[in-house]
Amino acid sequence: MHELRPFLRLFRQHWQRLAAGTLLSLLTLLASIGLLSLSGWFIAASAVAGLVISRSADFNYMLPAGGVRGLSMLRTAARWAERVVSHDATFRLLTTLRSWFFRRLGPLSPDTLAGLRDADVLNRMVADVDALDHLYLRLITPVVAGTVAILAVSALMYWVSPALGLLLGAVLLCLLLLLPPLFYFLGRRPGEQLSQQQHQYRLELVSYLDSQTELMIYGAESSHRQRAMATEQRLIQAQRRMASLTGISQGLLVCLNGWLLLLMLALAYQELSVTGPPGPLLALVVFATLASFEALNPVATAFQHLSHTLAAARRLNPILHHTQSLRFGERSVQQEQGRLTLSALQYRYPGALDPAVDQLSLQLSPGEKVALIGKTGCGKSTLLQLICREAQAQQGEILLNGQPIASYQQSALRQQICLVSQRVHIFNDSLANNLRLACPHASEQQLKTVLQQVQLGSLLQGQGLTQWLGEGGRQLSGGERRRIGIARALLHPANLLLLDEPTEGLDDATEQEIIDCLLTHRPERTLLYITHKPAALAQMDRVLTMEQGRLIAD
Repeated sequence: MHELRPFLRLFRQHWQRLAAGTLLSLLTLLASIGLLSLSGWFIAASAVAGLVISRSADFNYMLPAGGVRGLSMLRTAARWAERVVSHDATFRLLTTLRSWFFRRLGPLSPDTLAGLRDADVLNRMVADVDALDHLYLRLITPVVAGTVAILAVSALMYWVSPALGLLLGAVLLCLLLLLPPLFYFLGRRPGEQLSQQQHQYRLELVSYLDSQTELMIYGAESSHRQRAMATEQRLIQAQRRMASLTGISQGLLVCLNGWLLLLMLALAYQELSVTGPPGPLLALVVFATLASFEALNPVATAFQHLSHTLAAARRLNPILHHTQSLRFGERSVQQEQGRLTLSALQYRYPGALDPAVDQLSLQLSPGEKVALIGKTGCGKSTLLQLICREAQAQQGEILLNGQPIASYQQSALRQQICLVSQRVHIFNDSLANNLRLACPHASEQQLKTVLQQVQLGSLLQGQGLTQWLGEGGRQLSGGERRRIGIARALLHPANLLLLDEPTEGLDDATEQEIIDCLLTHRPERTLLYITHKPAALAQMDRVLTMEQGRLIAD
């Protein structure tokens, strides 16, 4: 259970709403038990009163009838309020959990997350966090409400007869203590399998959808689809086992309820027949015993699924407990133009035999435009990651404006360096907000200007800056996504601009216009331009060649 401790601490932020939901759940449970018990007694008492003419006139029909109506209305209102409050609290709690998880995930370097696929991270952030709602809705609330309800119904039976109250309370409390570990033990293996198969199925499905084009080209689409379908069948089998276990738990509770009812009925007849016929109180005992198991019904199911929640917590905790391997300093933003110095840098990926960057030294003066060319895999993109501090070099030093980049605050470093990577991410938001990621205070006129500069004026038609781009910018072509990345770079205030093949996939004419825009927009900017194309090389101050992690002389 120690896996849940980091998440339980966050529950304190919403304790008022969580407590209100639990109290409403208890009120609903008490109203249900009271309604069934009072209704049973009222029907029996009315029948007895009707059999004896002399007593029928003395029997107060109005008070218990009003109690039945009041409890029924209370039960309906409390159940509605409990659903609203508890689900509102749950959604707020999940929002807090997901935001907290994202804040822990965001600062982690690519090296830290190297062993995780994108689908795996997405599954943990969405499905595994969602599984934690089980703690409140299906575990904490039923156990707390059930315990109090058992004590209340036992007190009612104690008022009728101390022996009946003690017997009912003892049996129900014993079941409350014995059933949870029993069904947790029975559901542990199926719950872990269910969690594992859900996780595996999402990974395979996302992988299949993301790489469908490549799979169809190489004729592997059918085999991958069959593998995903086989995982789906294993998931269905795991769900079927959990459903069967749920049926067994409910059947066992019905059976135990029946046996306890017979025991209470026999004891109640003996206790209440001492001074005469037991009368309507016997019906009260019967219906109260029947209703009391409403407090136990959710408990068995809650602990049956607890292993699924624990498995989700175990997958989340490794990321939450990761510490950022990169350390940032306290230096704030400097107004000096981008001067970059690299001294004897060396970086080797974990498990790699050869270094990706090997004893590399380079100096860029303020305003200098340098192109870096080389074959795929020679270490160019890795070099940009080191400059941006997405990774830490094992040897060497990187100076920005004469100061080690490790001495800068993370926010200050991000303001002084702008990277346009090969993969431009478009958020599920408006065009304006996607551009304002680089400059939050940019005016609409500035946004329109940069879109014109990168040849995306067509996007201003129709809804213009307010148009929704969709998840991953699915409404845009690959070239349009790249040009939005370049537009962000034009808006960004950084004096050092790093470009990793920004014009890949563009036609020659558009590429030349984009390059001219990058060079003339802010001439004082320092520029390091990685490319495989010769279009911009003639306009560069220097052209360097990289091979096997080293800069080689021309």
